[in-house]
Amino acid sequence: MAEPHEFFSPNQADVAAKVIDRELIAIRLLDGTYYSLEPVGTRVWQLIEAGQNVGSIVQTVAAEFGASVEQVAADLRNLVDELLSEGLIVRRDDPGRTAEAPLAASGERYLAPRLNIYRDMGNLLALDPPTPGIDDLLYRDRKRE
Repeated sequence: MAEPHEFFSPNQADVAAKVIDRELIAIRLLDGTYYSLEPVGTRVWQLIEAGQNVGSIVQTVAAEFGASVEQVAADLRNLVDELLSEGLIVRRDDPGRTAEAPLAASGERYLAPRLNIYRDMGNLLALDPPTPGIDDLLYRDRKRE
C-alpha cells in the first residue's frame, strides 16, 4: 500500500508511455500489454513523473479537481497498487529531483482513476513474435552489397 511519504517513478526500462489529449497510453514492452488512464489518472502519472511523493500528489489532485483529500487518497492508493502490480511504476528510495509537472486541464470533474488494461496485443505478438537481431542482420547484408 502506498504511503504519503513514498516516491515512485515510471518503469522506463520496461514501459513506453505518452500522454495524448489528456489520456495516458502505456505499453509494457515485455509482452505488448497496453494501458490507458483517463484525465485524473493521467494527472497522477504526470505528478509521479515529476517526482512528487504520494502525499503531495493527493493534495494536488484534490485541489485541481475539487475532490476531498480522503477520497483522492483512497483512490490513489488503489491506483498506485495496480500500477505497481502491472509493473508500470517502481518505488524510489530517494526523492530525486522534482520537475515541474504540466498544468492540469481545467474544468474536468473528479472521477476515480481507473487503469484500463488491454491484453490482446500480447496474443498478436505470440502469433508473430519479433525476431531478435533482425535489424542487425539486414543492415549487415545491405552493407555487403
